[in-house]
Amino acid sequence: MSTDDKTLNWYQNRAEKYTDHVRNPDDSVYHSYYEKPAMYALLPDLQGKKVLSIGCGSGEDSNYLKLKGAAVSVGIDLSSELIKIATKTYPDCEFKTMNMEKLEFADKSFDFVYSSLAIHYLEDWTIALKEAYRVRKPNSEFLFSCNHPVRFATETADTDESWGYKIEVRKNKITKAVTIVGDYMTKKKVDDAFGKDTVTIWQLSVGQISNAIHEAGFLIQKIVEPLPLEGMKEIKPESYKRLQKIPEFIIFKLIKI
Repeated sequence: MSTDDKTLNWYQNRAEKYTDHVRNPDDSVYHSYYEKPAMYALLPDLQGKKVLSIGCGSGEDSNYLKLKGAAVSVGIDLSSELIKIATKTYPDCEFKTMNMEKLEFADKSFDFVYSSLAIHYLEDWTIALKEAYRVRKPNSEFLFSCNHPVRFATETADTDESWGYKIEVRKNKITKAVTIVGDYMTKKKVDDAFGKDTVTIWQLSVGQISNAIHEAGFLIQKIVEPLPLEGMKEIKPESYKRLQKIPEFIIFKLIKI
């Protein structure tokens, strides 16, 4: 199943606000102090290469890849409103409104493919991964990030005094009854991942993600569970402390043989 209408409409209707958010490093700290530095540290040499960013949003990553030496930097996104903003802001890149499950490019078109926090909007990741495989040249890399399975395996724990989320196994000493909170192993739909009336994502275990990767034909070169930069400590100390212990995102570096 493709990205659902609810998620697409959320981005369509909030394209300008979302762009302002991601372009403000002190507001989008999970990007600027966490996910982006880890992704950028894994980039190959892009000098003179033709690259594709899947789920490019308002175009910041496509522009970064261009500045790193890419001869051609193409970005695609399902949100036409975000593509309009990207096209206007970064004229040295190419942007197209496109579904990641049906890339309108010839086989072996790109030297490198990149995708930041986009694939988890799909229920079935295999089609999108196969498309990313198809448009890449042999021995080229695909770098993508997604929500970490551990984070969304938790369940909300909400009381009058506190709010949080947890995974827990508890056994009653008297009755021997076992209570299990959270579910890592089951693929599940997460509604309102950004809060009420926002977006839908899908949580897969690392094993399920790995199976989809191998079904598409890739080999996994590297898995990175990033740590936040020190700079986050001053801006979002609670987030910094939590991300030292509990991951929010996970990154996969793949190669096409």
